[in-house]
Amino acid sequence: MRLRPLGVTGLRISEVGLGAWFIGGMYGDVTLDEAKAIIKKALDLGVNVFDTADVYGNGLSEKLLGEVLRGHDDVYVFTKVGYNIYEASGGKLTQSFDPSYIKYAALKSIERLGRRVNLLQIHNPPLEVVRSRELYDTLMGLVKDGYIEHVGVALGPEINVLNEGLAAMETGYEALMFVFNVLEQEPARTLIRLGNGKVGLITRVPHASNILTSNFTLNFQPGDHRRLRNREWLIKAKSIVDEYIKPISDELGLTLGQLALKYVLSYPISTVMVTVTSVKELEEYIDAADGDYLSPGVVSELEKLYDEVIKVELSYV
Repeated sequence: MRLRPLGVTGLRISEVGLGAWFIGGMYGDVTLDEAKAIIKKALDLGVNVFDTADVYGNGLSEKLLGEVLRGHDDVYVFTKVGYNIYEASGGKLTQSFDPSYIKYAALKSIERLGRRVNLLQIHNPPLEVVRSRELYDTLMGLVKDGYIEHVGVALGPEINVLNEGLAAMETGYEALMFVFNVLEQEPARTLIRLGNGKVGLITRVPHASNILTSNFTLNFQPGDHRRLRNREWLIKAKSIVDEYIKPISDELGLTLGQLALKYVLSYPISTVMVTVTSVKELEEYIDAADGDYLSPGVVSELEKLYDEVIKVELSYV
């Protein structure tokens, strides 16, 4: 497993990380024993960075991750706060970015993880929150007190991501997390170009809700975050994959999932967070992180495909 720098933080993290939202029912139907096996296999395969959030399973993901990683002081743990999991309104979670709440939520996350957090990210904040100096100063207070090591912003939903990412860099945040895959290349490509060498660049959803895998389905269980995807978008995206992208993976002798990973890793990002539902799936993706990235020609072909076909056709859905 190759390591890459997380911006200018000094941390060197595995180029493939494990996103732990498969714990708690938000991504697939994974038992706790299966989740533990996935985390342990990730460690065996050289993964040294794990990403979670307090909202994943209402703290369950952080708790289980902390238990399995106990004693592994050579790995990095990132988490996210910003959804008020302690007070549900009508059964629905609301966001809270009040500095006092964020501090409280961060300390509760640390308590569940049982360790200092290497990167605390504000979870899906709007632009005005990203620009809040009061919130930023509160987070830096947690850094000064030794509770967390670095601060970042997990960008989303996909509405104003570019402006939010630029504002995060201007405010002083050290890392950005954002969606990046063959089907959703912008604004990620712009953020990578502008942020390279300045901030940590953490990409997520490399497989576009399983469209870029051999496990495509439209039948997600209740509570699975992928149910929020527009069904027509999924169907149209799948047809694009079958017509244009699958032939490329076949020609290269790769699975769709491996092509998806290699595409993202061909850019100067810090890490790509994969989310899986089995050890077998994890092994398939880690096999793609072999240092043999896509050629400039193939990357250009996929960029052109996005600019001329994917972006146009999916914009109408």
